[in-house]
Amino acid sequence: MNPAPERPLVAIVGRPNVGKSSLFNRMLGERRAIVEPSAGVTRDRLVLTCLIPEPERCVDLMDTGGIGIVDRDDLAASVEIQVQTALHAADLVLFVVDAREGRQLLDQEVARHLRAAGVRVLLVANKCESREAEVNLVDFAPLGFGEPIAVSAQEGRGLSDLYAAMAPFLPEDAPRPGAERLRIAILGRRNVGKSSFVNALMREERVIVSEVPGTTRDAIDVNLDWEGHPLTLVDTAGLHRKDRVANAVEFYSLARTDEALSRADVALLFMDLTVEPARLDLALARTINDRYKPALVVGSKRDLTPDFSVSDFREQVATRVPHLRESPVALISNLTGEGLERVMRTAVALGEEGRTRVGTGALNRALESVMTHTRFRGRNEKPRAFYATQVGVSPPTFLLFVNRKDLFEREALRTIARALGQKLGLNQVPVRLVLREREREDWSERMSRG
Repeated sequence: MNPAPERPLVAIVGRPNVGKSSLFNRMLGERRAIVEPSAGVTRDRLVLTCLIPEPERCVDLMDTGGIGIVDRDDLAASVEIQVQTALHAADLVLFVVDAREGRQLLDQEVARHLRAAGVRVLLVANKCESREAEVNLVDFAPLGFGEPIAVSAQEGRGLSDLYAAMAPFLPEDAPRPGAERLRIAILGRRNVGKSSFVNALMREERVIVSEVPGTTRDAIDVNLDWEGHPLTLVDTAGLHRKDRVANAVEFYSLARTDEALSRADVALLFMDLTVEPARLDLALARTINDRYKPALVVGSKRDLTPDFSVSDFREQVATRVPHLRESPVALISNLTGEGLERVMRTAVALGEEGRTRVGTGALNRALESVMTHTRFRGRNEKPRAFYATQVGVSPPTFLLFVNRKDLFEREALRTIARALGQKLGLNQVPVRLVLREREREDWSERMSRG
């Protein structure tokens, strides 16, 4: 079975407020990323399929958070995170700078890391709406990426030049949008049977399996059609405690595993039934939870633990990895094939639920009901949500316009997300809420206008 070609990933990188999200929206041809003048609005990576004309190419376009959105003491760590994203996920990086402001120290820091990484980079000078901005283009020569491509994301200028520069780095046969493959990341400690699971499904030695821990060192994509569903299984490297990372190969294995989870629709957390859960199982569950991924917890090596029941395993998950206590569980044996079909059926169902799109009317009716019945602590100003709209899937992501973000405590936000998910029939997948402050009067006027 030959793997289907993958769409290349193009990452938009740069310091805050240079217009990354504006460029992202302009290239998509629709407003999908939140854009406002304050720096650091985009904090999470957003990936959407983009069809580029002249010449036609299809890519996955990534809008990244602005480098430097954290405190200055954490600047180096923030730069490293963005560069690692470009290095380990993207086929091409669009390094965006601000032509109005000219070259900044933070631009130089980003450039230094990108040069060291050796990733393919195109330098894009945004906000070229004036003659003065175009004069500043010579300032960016020391960054080391050649002459910048002058664009104005706001006005749509220079996009054809950008597309022409991108074309040589992008394949012509990348799949167009359509029947998107469901991406299932297979996670777990070393030697829990992840690769054996993939081989059992494929009915061939698709992935190397060995008793030596750590045989799989990269995230390996395996495409298959299961009962009419196009899937991509991502067999990740077996993880271990970070303080035991022995060399650079293992370090990059960890980074690629994390990136595989970031791009997945569903996570399968494998746990070995023959050993007690460890701290790493808890850490993986926490990471899955933090990234809002629907998960199925899989107990492997069932053939070696015949007396261990599903209820026993569910209780163990609830007590030892409580972050996933509400996730479905399954027991499997890669040797006998027991439980494999149940795992796949559940994973596909989670993936389909995670791609649910909700109508704006139904969403706001559900939100009004949830906010009415949610009790908030304190006697002062109460949290209020005026309006909601869906901005993403996998996970279902809803943008809430609220009176004050600081009034929404973490526990209250979790309660609202859980209740909203139940109202909308999203019972098995996490719901992600993004808050944005707006005055109620503004929205009342807008709604009255129709």
